[in-house]
Amino acid sequence: MGGIYRYDGSFSGLLTVMARLVPQRILPDAIGTDPPPQQSLFYEVIAIETDEQLVEQFWPELIARLTPACHHRISQVFLAGHPERELLICRYLLLAWEVGRKVSAMLSHQHVAPFWKLAQQVGHEAHRYLGFVRFQEVNGGFYYSAIAPDHRILPLIASHFAARFSDQQWVIHDTKHGEGVFHDRQRREWLILPMASHADPDLTVAEERFQELWRSYFATLAIGERENLRLQQSKVPLKVRPWLVEFAPGKV
Repeated sequence: MGGIYRYDGSFSGLLTVMARLVPQRILPDAIGTDPPPQQSLFYEVIAIETDEQLVEQFWPELIARLTPACHHRISQVFLAGHPERELLICRYLLLAWEVGRKVSAMLSHQHVAPFWKLAQQVGHEAHRYLGFVRFQEVNGGFYYSAIAPDHRILPLIASHFAARFSDQQWVIHDTKHGEGVFHDRQRREWLILPMASHADPDLTVAEERFQELWRSYFATLAIGERENLRLQQSKVPLKVRPWLVEFAPGKV
């Protein structure tokens, strides 16, 4: 029994789908959040509503059959910008229901290798962005940073910045996925919410002056004769440079 399964895009929604498929050993033809481009004559489209009670019943089984590292990998794959991430998770869990925790060591298995590779890509991007987030002071009393990662890494990096800048009001805006993490310095809490892209942030005068000084310092420090663009690009990818002060255009 296959079929195309649709859910609301939440992690609880995905676990609801898994709770209905995995114990019954059902491998679907597709799992996603968007309706299929056209009605198929050969596949049934099944909409699954999130069921928190079912998730609570399913969760202990998931804990028992997987190691903590595997749980973390599932979270990473769920955040991946990959069209078949849900199907990869489903195949992985179907195998785990057969072999239990031994699945964590089966890295060459056809249903494990792509799953772990994608999880590593998400984790690697999250780690790199810890060094690529640049906050700017904006009028309104908070700090703003924009990023455009390939994967939805905000849940993976929010705790790091909440601990490092716990006394500040700040926002990290994922412009590619239309969401932002908001930190409240009073409650020392962060929350991820939908966030649309608008005009450039309204920087304070002090921030604009600081950016000018930083670009001037960066340009002065550079040694033209020792320029190595290939090495520079390997350390600072082109896709992150629009958000870095030293690479962004401005007055020097």
